[in-house]
Amino acid sequence: MKSRRSIVATVLIFAGLLLANTISAAASSTASTAIKWHPGHYMTSDWWHNAATPASMASSELQVVNTSPNVRGWKGNYYWAALETGKGVYNFSVIDAELAKLNQGNPTPRKKLIIDISSSGFLRTHDEDPGGFLNAVLPSYLTTDTATYGSAPKAGTSGWWYGGSGFAITAAVWRQAVTDRFIALLQAVGARYNGNPDVEGIVLTETASQVGEGGGYNDNTLLSQLERMLTAAKAALPNTNVVVENNFMGNQANTSALVLFQNSHAIAESGPDLLGKTAADKTSPPKELTWGQQCVTGYPGTGCPNLTGSIAVIQNIDEPELLGTQFQGAGAPFTPLDIYNNGEDYLHASHLMWTYLVGRPINNWPTVASMINAHPIRYTACPTGYPGCDTR
Repeated sequence: MKSRRSIVATVLIFAGLLLANTISAAASSTASTAIKWHPGHYMTSDWWHNAATPASMASSELQVVNTSPNVRGWKGNYYWAALETGKGVYNFSVIDAELAKLNQGNPTPRKKLIIDISSSGFLRTHDEDPGGFLNAVLPSYLTTDTATYGSAPKAGTSGWWYGGSGFAITAAVWRQAVTDRFIALLQAVGARYNGNPDVEGIVLTETASQVGEGGGYNDNTLLSQLERMLTAAKAALPNTNVVVENNFMGNQANTSALVLFQNSHAIAESGPDLLGKTAADKTSPPKELTWGQQCVTGYPGTGCPNLTGSIAVIQNIDEPELLGTQFQGAGAPFTPLDIYNNGEDYLHASHLMWTYLVGRPINNWPTVASMINAHPIRYTACPTGYPGCDTR
C-alpha cells in the first residue's frame, strides 16, 4: 500500500503536469493567433496594378526598398481585376514575382510586403464614363451579369455604381452577391499568403469611395456588409494584419461603429491620407483628422473612447498631402516631418506607408527618405486589442 506521502506526491506531480499542459496549450493558442508584426516606415507604390500590369513595373521601387535600411517594406496596390481574371479564377503571379524581387540581395532584416486590394477606382471628373477603366478595376464577370450582381448606371453593365461623391467607380458591395465575390477573393488570398512570413498585411478599400450615389445604396447596409466582409477576411488571414481604410462612411456614427468593430476584431485602422500635425493642432483635440482618425483619438462627439494603443494604426500617406494638390486650406503641402508628427503624436501609428514620388517638384522620395532615416517609428508595441504579435 502506498504511503500518504507517496499519494500526495503523486497528486502534486499530476497537478503540476496538468498545469504545465494548460499553460503550454494557452501559449500554443496565443502563438497560433499571433499576428505578424514588423512596425516601421514602408514605401507605397505610386501606381496601381490592373490585369495587364507586369511585375517589372515595380522593379525600381523594390530596388530602393531593398537598399534602404530604414524602410521596412513595400505596399503594392492591386485592383480587384488584377487578381481575379475570371469568376473564381485567381492569378497571383504578379504578387509572387514582386515578393521574390522584394528581398533580392538578402537585406537584413527581410523586407515585408503589404498588399492593398481595391474594389474602387478614382475618376478625373464627376460621374465620368469609366470606359475601359471599369474592367481595369473590376473583373468582367461582375460587370456583365445584371441578374446576379444588380444594375449599374451605364447601360449594359452591372455590379458597380458611382461613389466617393461621384469621383469613383465602386463595386456595389452593399449588395450581398457582390460582397460574396470579394470575400471569395480574400479567402483565396488568405490561403496563399497568410502563412508567408514576408506578407505583413492586407489593406482594403477606402470607405469614402464606397459611399454610393444610387443603385440601392444605404449607409447601414454598407456598414453591415463591410462588417461581414471583415469578419471573413480575419478568418482567412488570422496571422496577417487585416487593414481597412476607414476614413469616411456615410456619417460619423457609422464610421465610428466600424472603427469600434475593427478594434474588437483585431482589424487595423488606416486611410489614404494623413495631414500634417500643424493642421491637426488648429483645434484641441485635433479636428483636421478623418472621421475614422477622430474616433481612434477619442475626439468628442464620435462616441469612441481613446483607442490609441488598442487598435493598430497602419496609415498611408498619399500624393495630395505631399504635393499640395488638395488640402491647401489645411496647410498642404506638408513636410514629411509634419506628417510623421501627426501619425506618431496623435494616432500612435506603428506603420507609416509613404508614396514613392519621383521627378516631383516637392517632397519627392529623397526628401521623404531623409526624414525616415532621422525619425524611426516610436509606437512599436503590440496593440492591446491583438491576441498577440509575431515579431520573427
